[in-house]
Amino acid sequence: MSNTVYQIERRRDGVKAKKLRREGVVPAVIYGKSYKDSLPVEITLQEANKLLKENTQTSIIKLEGLDETVNVIVKEVQRNGATFLPEHIDFQSISLREIITVNVPIHIIGEEKLQYDQLIFQPNLQQLELKGPAEDLPERLELDVTDLEFEEKVFVNAIKVPEGIEVLNEEDELIGVVISATSVTEEDEAADAAEAESEESAEVPLVDEKEEK
Repeated sequence: MSNTVYQIERRRDGVKAKKLRREGVVPAVIYGKSYKDSLPVEITLQEANKLLKENTQTSIIKLEGLDETVNVIVKEVQRNGATFLPEHIDFQSISLREIITVNVPIHIIGEEKLQYDQLIFQPNLQQLELKGPAEDLPERLELDVTDLEFEEKVFVNAIKVPEGIEVLNEEDELIGVVISATSVTEEDEAADAAEAESEESAEVPLVDEKEEK
């Protein structure tokens, strides 16, 4: 659980979301078993960026500014398509022993050894869906690919999770496979060549087109 406490406030009545964003404030809501209805709140853009940078989807976060400190996880973030700045955040209120389901990212380690051997680990899954007590869920999962060989595959059942945590993905679901770095380079070069040829073809006028005089 994060030791950092982040400041929020109750949403001001009658103030629209657009106006809040113009003021550098991100609208948000808190919901969960302890809330009959979702609670509209607001958080400064600076504080929101700090919170999202320092935590993952499974981080238990402390929010202050209400009647009491609230433990939450970030359930959903809506971002601006152009600036990628957060425009709305959904916080789920939780108790530390509450059973929740979250997506946990897979962190690949040991790729330097593969690169030395002209190999690349090509991922098929970036995260796993885990279920368990909120305080026991890992913030990320590690997969060591150091000793993998060419065309070797890794499946979900190879990932170790803490005791008491359930993996909801199928055990035989593919996480990734080791491929040749040369083949990737050749595919990229072929794609670039095809794109360039397509652009050149598009620039050639049709036979029956006439130049305007």
